[in-house]
Amino acid sequence: MNRRAVAAAIPVVLVNVVAFAGQLAFLRAHLPWPLAGQIMMAVALEAVAIYLAWHAHLAQLANDSALRLRLAAYGFALVIAACNYSHYAGPGWAPTFAAVAVGLCSAISPWLWGIHSRRVSRDKLMAAGLVEPHALRLGPTRWLWHPARSAQVMWLATWEGVADPREAVTRWEGTRAPAAPGTTAGPAVDSTRQLVTAAAPRALPAPDPKRSRRPPAKRRRRAPMTAEQAEREFMTELASGAVPSLRQIRARCHAGPDRAKALREHLESAAATAGA
Repeated sequence: MNRRAVAAAIPVVLVNVVAFAGQLAFLRAHLPWPLAGQIMMAVALEAVAIYLAWHAHLAQLANDSALRLRLAAYGFALVIAACNYSHYAGPGWAPTFAAVAVGLCSAISPWLWGIHSRRVSRDKLMAAGLVEPHALRLGPTRWLWHPARSAQVMWLATWEGVADPREAVTRWEGTRAPAAPGTTAGPAVDSTRQLVTAAAPRALPAPDPKRSRRPPAKRRRRAPMTAEQAEREFMTELASGAVPSLRQIRARCHAGPDRAKALREHLESAAATAGA
């Protein structure tokens, strides 16, 4: 058993032990059964929610639907929590420390277990490439002094799946249109030049009959990248051990679905080699 599972089990076991002790104390005072029967009753009441939470945990780790099992665990835990609260509450269900503590321990057990289940499930999905890594994070200094540019960089990076701030800024700068030559002359010169250009008559070239008969040229489609080109394209991601998603490969490598899958398999091998 790894350390993460042990750390997750400690709070779950503690809250269930407290809830069990509260149930048993009440049953010993109000249920005229032998001690073994009282213990069995307390264990049964606390074990149902644990059983449902356990199967919800297994379903989520198997990437299966766990919503109904988790809702059932939450519902039963709330019923037992209400019972425990009523045992130790004051007149008219007035709250007392014992009522709140024992009731809360019964209610919170499936929720604590669900935190561990979601963390382990997300780690597996991340390793399989079914979940994208964390989005780009720009520092507060950029947002303070350049809020508009930071928003534009974030907009581009979240779509293209770029997590490196330097790469995201470089790509955003590459999308900006280059300045036209001669724009340093000032606004007055530019406006005068535009007026003169608009006022001057333009001679239209004579139409070429041969050229007009030709069908419009088809737009050439870019060929998909090779495996080596894909490695250079995703050099930053592979160096950190991350594998790009199929959507990123299709967009940046100009590849179809089948070619994107083949490139992703190659990039997985390259990422494993780089991380070794």
